[in-house]
Amino acid sequence: MKNKEITPREIKEIIQIAKENKIKEFNLELEGLKIYFKFEEDSLNSMNPPSNTEKTNKKEEEPTTSSNPNTFIVKSPLVGVFYRKPNPNAKPYVEVGDVVEKGQTLCIIETMKIMNEIQAEKKGKVLRIFPEDSSMVEVETPLFELEEIYED
Repeated sequence: MKNKEITPREIKEIIQIAKENKIKEFNLELEGLKIYFKFEEDSLNSMNPPSNTEKTNKKEEEPTTSSNPNTFIVKSPLVGVFYRKPNPNAKPYVEVGDVVEKGQTLCIIETMKIMNEIQAEKKGKVLRIFPEDSSMVEVETPLFELEEIYED
């Protein structure tokens, strides 16, 4: 069997299948790859969707879409740890008020010891940075709010 690189999406699917089937511990070793995770009993029992009260208690400062048509939200494509800078002693990639170019690195999300650069999809000005540095983020977690800058 040829080695196939496993994508973050496939890893997420493995974790979701394990949760749905209430698998407490999972270990997979392939040539050059090890995946191991263990769920706490509480996380397996809380598989029900959140109730309406839990939904309304979600942080209001983390919108999923922007109300201003000239702004857009950069969301996390991965589950992992959000880092604003390349290393602890470096300056953050971006600060509120910075103008970023399309393709410029905004942050890093670490997933399974792999550093994934998150880049700006469009040129824009950073209005807000939602997660705290070194905090855990989920797929679709809002990371940044940017105001689009249109090129002439």
